[in-house]
Amino acid sequence: MKTNFITKTGWNLLILLAIVFVIAQLIWGFSWLLWCIFILFVYLFRVSKINYIADPNTIVAPIEGKIKCIKTSSYRELGECIEVQIINNIFSQGNIIAPLDMDIEETRVRHGLFLCPFMKNTNLMSERMLFLARSKGKQWALRIIFGALNRKAHIDDFGHHLNHGQSIGFMFDGSVSLLLPKDTRICINENDKVRIGALIGYLNP
Repeated sequence: MKTNFITKTGWNLLILLAIVFVIAQLIWGFSWLLWCIFILFVYLFRVSKINYIADPNTIVAPIEGKIKCIKTSSYRELGECIEVQIINNIFSQGNIIAPLDMDIEETRVRHGLFLCPFMKNTNLMSERMLFLARSKGKQWALRIIFGALNRKAHIDDFGHHLNHGQSIGFMFDGSVSLLLPKDTRICINENDKVRIGALIGYLNP
């Protein structure tokens, strides 16, 4: 895993803060408050990138966070599937990556409110996106729900294919759910904390 340092989502804000910091320093002198604010935002916008994944059947964590639930779900296009939900907070890295090679068949955007991911009915009312994808001939889905600290959905322009570990977007907080085939081998448990790119399981051929 390689640290890319800063997501492209944060560059405009960080450049603006740097300009304010320089101007304030020229007029009033050094400010510890502005310096701490700048360092805080550098920390919040940090990202890591997955360089190489040896096994194409390996499912990696699409975001850093805590495993909220692993359960059997039923979805219209997928039928019975395994849902793995990861909750991300502001102190975790917010970069979202592809957990598998993804041929995206459909992208659905549901506009809504930016709510805390721990609130009841968040899945129904929040701003969210769903990617229906196919990997190794199997259909599955990735659902992203943006939390209260976001003001827009930061999603990259990547077309209809994503490589294993390729960046999808960025969030300050929220949740990412994998809706996987029911024969998927899962290697994590509820309440586990995972780093981005950590092993989640294996997609059976």
